[in-house]
Amino acid sequence: MKAPSSSVEGLLAITDDETGIAPLLANKLKAHGIQAEVVRSVPNHASGVVFLGGLRSLTTESEALAVNYEAFAAAKSVAQQLTDRGGLFVTVQNTCGSFGLRGMELQQAWTSGLTGLAKTAALEWPKATVKAIDLEMAGLTKEQAADTIMAELLLGGPEVEVGLRVNEQRVTVHPEPASLSKSKSKRVIKQKGVIIVTGGARGVTAAALQALAETASLRFVLLGRTALTEEPEMFKHANTEAELRQILFDLYQSDGKNITPRELSTRVQAILANREIKETLHTLKQLGSHASYYAVDIQDQQALAHTLSEVRREWGQITGIIHGAGVLADKKIADKTPESFDLVFRTKVQGLRNLLAVTQQDPLDLLVLFSSIAARLGNIGQCDYAMANEILNKIAVVQASQRGADCIVKSFNWGAWDGGMVTPSLRTHFTNRGVNLIPIEQGARAFVDELLFGDREQIEVVITGDRVGQGIWGDRYELSANRYELSQSAYSNA
Repeated sequence: MKAPSSSVEGLLAITDDETGIAPLLANKLKAHGIQAEVVRSVPNHASGVVFLGGLRSLTTESEALAVNYEAFAAAKSVAQQLTDRGGLFVTVQNTCGSFGLRGMELQQAWTSGLTGLAKTAALEWPKATVKAIDLEMAGLTKEQAADTIMAELLLGGPEVEVGLRVNEQRVTVHPEPASLSKSKSKRVIKQKGVIIVTGGARGVTAAALQALAETASLRFVLLGRTALTEEPEMFKHANTEAELRQILFDLYQSDGKNITPRELSTRVQAILANREIKETLHTLKQLGSHASYYAVDIQDQQALAHTLSEVRREWGQITGIIHGAGVLADKKIADKTPESFDLVFRTKVQGLRNLLAVTQQDPLDLLVLFSSIAARLGNIGQCDYAMANEILNKIAVVQASQRGADCIVKSFNWGAWDGGMVTPSLRTHFTNRGVNLIPIEQGARAFVDELLFGDREQIEVVITGDRVGQGIWGDRYELSANRYELSQSAYSNA
């Protein structure tokens, strides 16, 4: 079997971890005939990258999040080179050698987007060798850390995700099929709880809320960027997007004004969004829950804090968070701009960070994050989305540990739903690939079942629609860490 390092025929750029591991690793690799150099920024002619930013000593969440941006920049620098000619791309982080499945510190969890980047890069660069290493640093000297990384680079197997633990165990992560057992005692969603929901007024999150409202009378506070407005009378009898477009076009024509197709689409989508939000509020109230909507950007922590202060004055302390907000801007790493990366990544991650910050004093008994299967598997064009959602997964694990048994904490790695962000063209794409989508009603029921019957120790779950066509709502997977002894024979047989 070829070692990962055999993919490098030119410069192997090692980014500086600022703790002294990078120069030790570079010197050790040079002794094996590899042109390794420590760099501050990765040159685009490099044949390989070992990104050590995830080993940096971090004191703030902001520093930890910045590591993800640095890793994206490093990947983008060599994306074209590794696409065309192949090479090596390796990220190294310290989430306790098991990608957070066996515990980690909160600061470390914010760096865990690195694995989402690596898994996406592996799909986009089929000629390259890509690996995400999780190195448990507890008790390791810098020399030992460099030796352990070098051993994986020289002898490691084909796995994209590899955890290296101080007890000389080599860990790989696998989703394992696991069904829910409804024979055990059901967890309780407290009646009249005040639940903050992002992205919940529309799409699949709204469907999940409606299923939840059927199990408990709750107080839903839906947050979104769309400001609710009164719909002009002229639009009220238009039931389709095409009808709305025609009315708007005719209106502009009669006023002697021009409107671009993009502007027309934006206006129409705003009308449809208003309708969907109002319909969600109506449905939740019909099901016996209270529901209100606030137009607020969750990226603005001050505005968010002000909104939640209003909520507390009206309904009392907040008892739950469901974070479903997200946006997509799909492009391969080579073509993705820093601005589009930031938009996708920040919506998920900074949104969660702000929500946790402004509810520190609230007695949360429900914390639910809508992640994506892209975090588990990577997805072409979605490195930002995969990275952000992988961070959500790991923050959920830390939060569950900190909050204890009285708080239901789940991170749902959803497969594609038959709705929401899945447009008709994307639906056709999935169908052609043989991917079954999760029907809205079955997915919403799976959401509630997981909250009520899911093992409280199993925080990250993967739910797909692979078997929906056979009359089952979908496949459910739990993550486990399979361990191998760290030895040369284990490496050569990996």
